[in-house]
Amino acid sequence: MAIKLYHSPRACSRVTMNALEEVGLEYDEQVVNIFKQEQKSPEYLAIHPGGKVPALAVDGDVITENASILLYLHRRVPQAKLLPDVDSDIVRAQQASDLVWCSGTVHPMVRQVRMPIRFTDGDPSGVQEKGHEYVHGVAAQVSDRVANERWWYGDDWSIVDVYLFWLFTTAASAGFPVGDYPNLAALIERVQDRPSFERAIARETAAANKAGIKLS
Repeated sequence: MAIKLYHSPRACSRVTMNALEEVGLEYDEQVVNIFKQEQKSPEYLAIHPGGKVPALAVDGDVITENASILLYLHRRVPQAKLLPDVDSDIVRAQQASDLVWCSGTVHPMVRQVRMPIRFTDGDPSGVQEKGHEYVHGVAAQVSDRVANERWWYGDDWSIVDVYLFWLFTTAASAGFPVGDYPNLAALIERVQDRPSFERAIARETAAANKAGIKLS
């Protein structure tokens, strides 16, 4: 099985890279430098017509959208437990919903904080202010959920925790006060201690250096 990840350092494709490291599948990678608009090149649009990262090619077939890729990897290597083992179809659907919530609901809110200019041709300050309001609401929700738990799913680490890490550290890079939510800040710290996360960051950093992308 030939697997290739199209990713951009610092982007949400980091979540997929972490999942690949966790499940232990061998994969190649190609950096799509979104800072140079490579995601809009004809070559990349032929792979992902939406012009976004990540994209995962598996034996020539392409899967797009983080939630779909993560669910595919979970089903491909269930023993890696990207999501906790469950017997209920309802709970499985709820797990899928959590991933879709991260990618389809919270991610756009974070983008309002990090890149508000994408939402308007005028003054972006109002967009960013509203984004902060939305993200505060989600931060409170997550903080309450993990108040007495180690992970989003209690004792079980999952790729949802990594997605939450990416969302809130990205918001923090644009001034969102994650420290106002100690339970959330503690979750972020725990995510970084996992070996698969460390491997993903090392691989992403090497790819960024090779592509001439500054991560700081």
